[in-house]
Amino acid sequence: MSLGNSLFQARKKSGLSQERVSAHLGVSRQTISKWECDETLPDITQAKRLASLYHTSLDDLIDF
Repeated sequence: MSLGNSLFQARKKSGLSQERVSAHLGVSRQTISKWECDETLPDITQAKRLASLYHTSLDDLIDF
């Protein structure tokens, strides 16, 4: 599984939309989509915020 797929699965498991995640992180919905499609990667600060938002550890989020 890729990092993007891991991000997608964690978001879906948390019951959040791309719009909700983007608003929480202060980025565009397109940015979330690019992360989930493996077009770009979140920086480490955003990755930590994603892990917190998805109620998982950073290790579990990026362990693909």
